[in-house]
Amino acid sequence: MVILNVMSSKLKFAISSALILAVAIVAWLWYYRRAHPTYVPPPPKEEITITIIPGWNLRQVAEYLVEKGIASTTEDVYKITGEPARDYRIGGVAAPRIQLDVDLLIDKPNYVSYEGYLAPETYRVYKDATVLEGINTLINQRELQITEEMRQEVDGQGRTLHQTLTMASILEKEVRNSVDKAMVADILWRRLERGWALQVDSSVHYAVDKRGEVFTKKQEREFDSYWNTYKYPGLPLGPISNPSIASIEAALHPEKNNYWYFLTTLDGQVKYARTLDEHNGNRGRYLR
Repeated sequence: MVILNVMSSKLKFAISSALILAVAIVAWLWYYRRAHPTYVPPPPKEEITITIIPGWNLRQVAEYLVEKGIASTTEDVYKITGEPARDYRIGGVAAPRIQLDVDLLIDKPNYVSYEGYLAPETYRVYKDATVLEGINTLINQRELQITEEMRQEVDGQGRTLHQTLTMASILEKEVRNSVDKAMVADILWRRLERGWALQVDSSVHYAVDKRGEVFTKKQEREFDSYWNTYKYPGLPLGPISNPSIASIEAALHPEKNNYWYFLTTLDGQVKYARTLDEHNGNRGRYLR
């Protein structure tokens, strides 16, 4: 009987101790949870897809960002990027400047917009992204596209990246395939070396904001703008579109040839000529 009583006492003690320990654990857990609430992560931010098409200019990019709900108005975009075809040296108003630590912008003139510096790509961005965040994304992607080798090639040619982007933006609008882009690049670079006016219709279309047209009218070709390559020799003051990598590569690696003139037919073919008479013959033959 003594043994049973001892065992019973020990059992009661063990049960009591277990109960006390359990209560203590429950109390500690209750206190810990009160002091350290369980972290509940916020729901993931909603994303949208945006696609910038090669050859779009700032006007088209701005309109698209309004359509996608990133900007309320095109003016909201221009406050970040600057206005297309505007020379900010005129009027005493400084062009907008984006604070990004990227080599891409080192030799960009501070009196023109960020035309040409936005990379045409498909992106996933937050639905509530600001205009600045959206534009920064496009510029950062362009920074990634321009490799160190490409920068060295630009330097070796005695040009600036801004000049190369400007030429690429013309190629993007004037011709369609990579072979013709490289051919036309050689023609245009040589025309520049000779001091000739480039006389490309796409630059006039950009200056006067005319879309969907192939040709220009006399009045348009007389429009006073440093983007008008009929009126002013040399490259436009800045790019006329946001070119693809293929166009940038063509500007960097022109295909040597003996032509001085070219035209693009209504169905996209490119016809070359060595003389002005031959070129005028092509105009009469293919552009009627």
